[in-house]
Formats: sequence, structure tokens, C-alpha cells
Amino acid sequence: MTAGPAREPVRHADESAGPTATLAEVDIRSELSTRPPRLPDSEGLDRALAVLAREMTENPRTMLQKLVETALELCKADTAGISLLEGDVFRWEAVAGVFASYRDGTMPRAASPCGVCIDENVTQLMHLPDRHFPALRAEPRFVEALLIPFQAHGKPVGTVWIVSHTDERKFDREDERVVRTLAQFASAGWQLWNALEAAEEANHRKDEFVAMVAHELRNPLAAICNAAHILQEVDTAGHATAVQVVARQSQHLARVAHDLLDLSRIGRDKLELQTGPVELQTVVAAAVETAQSQIGRRGQTLSVELPGAPLWLMGDAVRLAQLLSNLLDNAAKYTSEGGQIWVSARSVDDRIEISVRDTGIGIPAGELGNVFDLFTQLDSSAGGLGLGLALVRDLAERHGGSVEATSEGPGRGSQFTVRLPGLPAPHTPPPPVALETARITNPRRLLIVEDHPDVAESLALILRCDDHEVRIAHDGPAALRVLNKFKPDVVLLDVGLPGMDGYQVARRMREEAPESNLTIIALSGYGQADDHRQSMQAGCDAHLVKPVHPNVLRSMLAAETPILSSI
Repeated sequence: MTAGPAREPVRHADESAGPTATLAEVDIRSELSTRPPRLPDSEGLDRALAVLAREMTENPRTMLQKLVETALELCKADTAGISLLEGDVFRWEAVAGVFASYRDGTMPRAASPCGVCIDENVTQLMHLPDRHFPALRAEPRFVEALLIPFQAHGKPVGTVWIVSHTDERKFDREDERVVRTLAQFASAGWQLWNALEAAEEANHRKDEFVAMVAHELRNPLAAICNAAHILQEVDTAGHATAVQVVARQSQHLARVAHDLLDLSRIGRDKLELQTGPVELQTVVAAAVETAQSQIGRRGQTLSVELPGAPLWLMGDAVRLAQLLSNLLDNAAKYTSEGGQIWVSARSVDDRIEISVRDTGIGIPAGELGNVFDLFTQLDSSAGGLGLGLALVRDLAERHGGSVEATSEGPGRGSQFTVRLPGLPAPHTPPPPVALETARITNPRRLLIVEDHPDVAESLALILRCDDHEVRIAHDGPAALRVLNKFKPDVVLLDVGLPGMDGYQVARRMREEAPESNLTIIALSGYGQADDHRQSMQAGCDAHLVKPVHPNVLRSMLAAETPILSSI
């Protein structure tokens, strides 16, 4: 490669300046046939193409930049670049050499030799092209420019070009052959890059859709859960069966919504872990409690075998319980009625192994590697969305562990083994979260701000059963009117209100009642850290994710002072 000038390159584009030569006067393509070509460096080109092929598969986004660096070296040019056509302008997508600092610069199509190149769809060789294209005026000058167009699906995409800034370097047929070969790579790389971006965009849209579906499920779920809770506490003859159906189905729908939302979080890498020392026995107990109803309905037997000494690990207790309950749910789903399920755990070196074994339908050897893939179901008649085991694998890996499936074949049952890093004992376990029913001894004045009527009315019924005085508002302006007249102690505020959203309502409430002891509890279908932070910044005292268990609300309302928390 010839050495570039020591001084910093500077463009002197003057849109008002006109050309000093015609296109024909700067066009020297005919000299390609008269100049003696340099000897080809076939080995060097082969090596370069191998590097580009590897770059295309491993780093398609950086492949075009690698390509112009290759062109610079193979053709001993001073500057090399790729210009992509974007509307009516060319953008210097990749640049190497003297003008590398001008990467991402743009030039109007009509003012660039690249426009001529793609319009004629043939090689261009120009001498002092700035005489006809004033936009190219720069120091050092573009003395010779060789341009090769490239297309995708028959449509022009851009050009690969090389430039010399001195009279000493003149391009020939060998340079044209090299750049033409690189232009073919540029076309393939550009198409791969665009396909990758399209796939990522489609995946992003899918994640947004899944998150929206999960969010939309939460409002009807909240109403169903609240209604089921009321019927369970105020039962009459004939209601018992219906109550159990509603409670069971609402729990099932809630789990679907949670799995969908977790799937969206995983896809966007926003699934967060609240880690701390966790005793395995508490995780197993929570998972068994979650899965027990399904196992009991199917008449299956569950055996739990744990070591006498506590086993400790670092993790998120809620997510670890979810991991294990998903494995239990999977075992119950694919095990016939009256079957057997075992849960066991042991410490192996510095890791903890947790196994869930069953007498179910088993797994064919060819499917063992696929069972953790998203949407995979061995038997679609068993129900579900094929999300549970995918979540198990992701949660295990996020905890620094792994999960493995084994089976002796169809009809022989299966075993899932989770391996997680262990912790040395002893550690003091965190206090358990108690959700036992506790009636409120100090009734409050409560304002529910919720645009979904069934959610608002069912929640109000629960709270009125606890002797609270409750008012309902379905939008922000109505809530502010009720605030001034009713003067509530606590506001349960849906953040997803139409028009004036919950954050705006919370701020207005703080402005209108700055001296009051008003407690504002945000209710939302979203529960990421950013959602909690927005609620706190708006003036809320807590952020709860729908559907909210009534006893969580009861515990918060029974507190003597407002508690800043996120649940």
C-alpha cells in the first residue's frame, strides 16, 4: 500500500461550485485495455477471500469494513471504500486508508461518480474526478478512482471503489478483477447483513407482541382472581364446584401470562434476578406447593427426598421455585393418572444436583436434544404452549448452571437433572413471605383508580369485605375530583390509564395534597426495574404487578406507615 500524505485529509466540497470538465474528459476507462496489468497475486487473493468468508459468517456487520481494508492492501491503493445507495444519496458505509475518518459521510447521488457507476452498471475509471464532481474536491486530491457496481436481486445497491492520491499509482485490469471479486462479496455481505437485521427486527416485534398479549391477559385475570377470592370467602351451597373451577382456571391463565411475559423478557435480555443466599428446601417446598394441585387432580404420587442437612445456593428464590415447579408441571403433564414422580437433591463437589424423575411417556432418543427448545411439545394433547422447559434452561443458565434430560425411551419415563453452583453452609435464610389471610383491624378510606370496570368492582368488593370505605374512579380527571372530596388514606392506582396515565395522576395528587399522609400504590401489568423506578419517581409508595393477591394488599394496608416497596 502506498503511504498516504502525512497531513489530515480535508474535503472542500462547495455545492455552489460548478464542474470544470465534462464526464467524458474525466473518463479514462479505455486505458484499462492499454495499460500493462501487474502480475496477479492469486495466493494473496485466496487468503483474503478466506478471511472475508469467515468474517461474513462470524461478524456480518463488520464484514464490509474488512472488505475495504482488504481492497486497500491487495490493490496498493491510498483509500478504499463502499458507498451504499440510500434514497437519493450515497453513504460511505465502509472506508479505509487516507479518508477513513469520513466513514458514514454522505454525498448526493447526482453529485457522486457512484451514481454514474450504478446507472451504467459498468466499471468506471476516472482521472481527477473532482473536475466533474465538485463534491469530491479534497486534499489530497482523488487522482484516480476505480469503481465497480454491485447489486442484490437485480437492484443496484452500491459501489466498491479504490482511489490513488498520487500520479505514481495507476490502476489496471488486475485491479479491476480484484475489486470485481470483492464487489461480489460485498453484495453477499450486504444481503446477509440486511437479512440479519430483518430477522432481529422480526424477533423484536415478536417479543413486543408476546409482552402485549401477556399484559392484555392480566386485566381479565385480575377480575377472575378477585371474583374467585370473594366466592371462596363467602361460600354457599352449590358454589363450591364453580369456585374451584374459576380458581383453577384463573391460576392456569395467570401462569400462561407469567410464562409469556418471561419469554418476552428473555428475548429482550431483560429477565432480572434478585439473588441472595437461598436454602434449597424452601425452593422445593414452594415448587411442590405450586404443582401439588395438578399432581393431586391426576391421582399421582409425589415423593420428595432431600438430605438431612440444608443445601445452600446463591440465586433468586422465586425464579428457582419457578424452575422446579415447571419441571414438576412437565412431569405431571406427561405422566398418566396414578403415576409416580420423584424429586431428589444432593451435593456433588461444589454443585447441587436437583432431579425430577417420573414414570411418564418418556422421550425418544432423537428428541432429547430438542426438549428445551421453545414451543417444543412431545404430545400436543397434553396442553400448554411449549414454554416451560425453555424457561427452565434459561433460568438454570442464568444461575450459572445447566439442565439435562435423560430417558430410556418411549414409555420408560424421564429424568431432568439441574446442576447449580452451591454455597457453603450455614447462611441465615431470609424471612418467608406470609400470605395468610389477615383481616384488617384499622379500616381505611381507599380510592381505586382503574379503567377496567370488572377489575375495579371486584377489587372494591374484596376491600369492602374488610370494612374499608372504597370509592372508584375510571380515569385521571375523575380520580383527582374524588381525591379532593373523599380525601382517601390510600390510592390504588392503575398506571396504564387512558389519556392521563397513572404516573401523571400520581404527580398531580402529590401536588394537590403535599402535606397529607396519602399512600399511593401503583398497580401495573409490567414489573421490570424500570417500571418500578418510574412509579417511585412519580411519587408512588409501592409498585404491585397484576393480578395482586388480596393478602398482599391486606399486609400493606395493615402497615402503620407507608412502605416503599416493589412486589
